[in-house]
Amino acid sequence: MDVSPLLDDTFNAIEWINGNYKKYVAEEDKLSATERSATSAANDDDTIALEFISQSVLKLHLYMQQVHCAVEESSQKLVFDMPRIIKEAVILQAEVEELKKRMQAMRKEMTNVQEETGDCMAALERLNTMQTKLQKAKESLQESDGWGNLISELEDCFEHNDLKGAFDKLLSLQKSLQVQEQLVGHAERLEQVEGFKNRLEALASPNVVQCFADGSIEQAKKYVGIFAGIERSSQLEQYYRAVQKNSLQQKWKQILDMPATENSAHKFLSLYYNHLLEHCKQQVKWCAQVFNSTNGNFQPIIVVTELLPSLQPTRESYIVQLLKTCNERLELLEEYALANHNFTTQLNAFLMHSKIELPSKMHTSIVQSVYGYFQKFIEQYPRIEETQLSTQVDKLLLSQPTAADSVHHLENCNQKIFAWLSEACERCKNITDDLALCRLIEIISSILKKMLEIFSKTQRQIALSIGQGTENWAALQCAMSLLQCLSDFQIKLHKFEKGMQKRMTTLKEMLSAAASSTTIYSIYTDQEQINLRKSIEKYQRESVETENSYSSAIFFTSIYEQIKVHCIDTHDIALNVLLQPVEGHLLNIQSTMSSTSDALMPENMPAFSFVPQECITQIGQYLLTLPQHLEPLLFTPSPLLKQALEICNIKYTQSSIPCADTLLSLVVEQCCHLYQSQILQIKNLPLTSAKQFAVDIEYLSNVVEELGLSISTNLSQILILLKANPDNYLALSGGCEPRLVTAIRQMRNIVSTQ
Repeated sequence: MDVSPLLDDTFNAIEWINGNYKKYVAEEDKLSATERSATSAANDDDTIALEFISQSVLKLHLYMQQVHCAVEESSQKLVFDMPRIIKEAVILQAEVEELKKRMQAMRKEMTNVQEETGDCMAALERLNTMQTKLQKAKESLQESDGWGNLISELEDCFEHNDLKGAFDKLLSLQKSLQVQEQLVGHAERLEQVEGFKNRLEALASPNVVQCFADGSIEQAKKYVGIFAGIERSSQLEQYYRAVQKNSLQQKWKQILDMPATENSAHKFLSLYYNHLLEHCKQQVKWCAQVFNSTNGNFQPIIVVTELLPSLQPTRESYIVQLLKTCNERLELLEEYALANHNFTTQLNAFLMHSKIELPSKMHTSIVQSVYGYFQKFIEQYPRIEETQLSTQVDKLLLSQPTAADSVHHLENCNQKIFAWLSEACERCKNITDDLALCRLIEIISSILKKMLEIFSKTQRQIALSIGQGTENWAALQCAMSLLQCLSDFQIKLHKFEKGMQKRMTTLKEMLSAAASSTTIYSIYTDQEQINLRKSIEKYQRESVETENSYSSAIFFTSIYEQIKVHCIDTHDIALNVLLQPVEGHLLNIQSTMSSTSDALMPENMPAFSFVPQECITQIGQYLLTLPQHLEPLLFTPSPLLKQALEICNIKYTQSSIPCADTLLSLVVEQCCHLYQSQILQIKNLPLTSAKQFAVDIEYLSNVVEELGLSISTNLSQILILLKANPDNYLALSGGCEPRLVTAIRQMRNIVSTQ
């Protein structure tokens, strides 16, 4: 029996007993066949369980007895050893007390020794300090005696323009000055030495400028040593930068003064950047051989950061002049932005290849020097882009003489406008790295609204082209084509907006990483970046608020809403086209009846006949001819038209029903509504006239059934009420709408018995 689980913190007695019982049963099952057969007659499951319990209890008693014996033995041993342990503890405590007394005595002796020797050590220190001062004073007096000689020798070197001799004497003078630090008048001598340094620098400066201009490595090394010796290395680096900036400024003027051909006028910035990059690469290698310090290797980069903002004329002013005389202003800005980007990319690649690690501040200076001037053009870009897009769209969206021409023109406009918008977005990326994307979205929204205004004008043209009481299949064709055009417009807008969403997300990520990057985004101040991020978050927040209606709309939610309105209005125009003949025939009912007021008079009501009235048969014949006119348009509609129809009415979303049948059902529904309204205008209806109207409605119902449809519920109830016997009117009108029951009863002059 395994008793180790008894020590476990998560011990479970039931699980432990069951586990041991299963092991016991398994061991019993391993008995030989003869043994198991011999015992099977006498033992059952209960017997096995009792045997397991008895054996387990016996084993547990044995374990408990062993534990008790072990505890008893340990207790006796502890009692036996306790006096010895107490005795040893007392001895140890006495030894500790003795050690403590000895330490206190030793500490007292050390204090006495320190007091006795402290005065002696202080006296020795004072004597050593006095000896040092005396030695320095001796050396200072000796150097002071030779100071005048050094001054005269140095002056003689300056008179003979002996640069090397003057440098050596000045070094000796500096050493002598360090020794004379303790003498009176050290400050005046220090100023005198600084004056000699200035004279030496002035003597060397023409040769320094010349050797930097010639690129002489040996001469440059000599002057690096001289300026380092007089602690003027920073001034030497300034001379180097001044010479290089002067040379590059002259190159800038040469490029601008090149013959004003089209290529040179537009490519001047790329040409200069290429020259500047090659010059920088050469100078980095040259400086690595000349300057000893790490800062010396950075000098060509510092030249670039100091030169570009100080160019005369400035890049900004020269580009502004070109923009004033050029019609392709956006193309020019795109080219200059690309030049900025290429120069920065190539410069960073060169630094990485050369394993030159610049400080973060210097990276920021590079970006500011390259892109700083271009921030003005980034701010001007939206206005220039808006002017160009508006001009293009205004020329394109010209009024057409007919509705058919307008629809055909809109089909061509969709493709062109979205192509222009895509080009504008690409320009925004190339010129501003999408920094002007939020402003561009507003411009695009206004352009799209102009396009929707043309859709609205075309709708009015189609509505005005509908003839009174005649079949206008051309107008119907125009309405369907306009619906298809609207759907195409929506699909293109959806695809266009998806691309804009990705770019907006990328822009936000780039702005978040602007602090650690060397891109154009880092030229913006923290506040400007915060304002731009707020604009982006505003669009994203609006997207969340409107996702129930337009799951994909972020930037152009109002445009999608207007598209839906235009689709519904165009669909209504199509219905009006189809219902125009029906309305004309229904008006014939009124034209055959004289009326002294708005109500039709009973003496003008039609007499009963087993055939429907002519106007009703004309309506029926017209409805029967509708399928053959609608099938070419809607039986197998294009995906664009299908989508537009689904926007107009939810019934078109039923995939099992053709769009032609759905439109036909809507026509029938409106036809029944018009016929019902016509009937309900009658005030007095004789019995014979009521029967005639019932025949008319039954005929119309049969026609509609042939089309696979049914008349409206209200018209069916009117038929029941017209056919109802006056004596049993109320009983037969059960289940009909109360309003119709009352209207027909009053029309037929049936007296209510209630």
